[in-house]
Amino acid sequence: MKITTILFSFLFTFSSFAQESDAIGSIFPEMPTEDLFDNSISLPDDIKGKYSIIGLAYNKKSADKMPNWVVPIYKKFIAEPPGLQIGYDVNTYFVYMFSGMTVALKDVVKNKMMNEMDEVLKPHTLFETGELKSYQKILDMLGRKDTPYFFILDPEGKILWATRGTPRESKINKLASYIDESK
Repeated sequence: MKITTILFSFLFTFSSFAQESDAIGSIFPEMPTEDLFDNSISLPDDIKGKYSIIGLAYNKKSADKMPNWVVPIYKKFIAEPPGLQIGYDVNTYFVYMFSGMTVALKDVVKNKMMNEMDEVLKPHTLFETGELKSYQKILDMLGRKDTPYFFILDPEGKILWATRGTPRESKINKLASYIDESK
């Protein structure tokens, strides 16, 4: 029984690391969004020119888990590093997606975030409405609905790597590795 449990654990761990998104290598699809200040931002067109990290949450469960990603991404890519170190010059956005009946909740969520969110995170928060099913297919987000998906884009909008699930240090370092390779 122990051997079966160990074997199953090994296979599950191996398969979860071996999964790669079908979206890798494609251009991130055009995604009209708005920020907390009602400015329109079209991804990836309006952010081309430097590397970008895009997080997408498309339901309540994944939105509830988005803050788990915010702290490590903030520390690594947004916060000013101490001393004379040069930080990352990267676009970083956390996108909350609304479709169908949830579109009516967007303004409620947006107002709550505007009133409660830390000021430094506000410019990194976006909202998308409408095209969820096509984005799920194009971005290979049909698997787990309870977790945010993250993408690293090159300066031209090409998806270099994608991940989902729990934010681990190894995932944050993998995101950074694509940016570090260009330095």
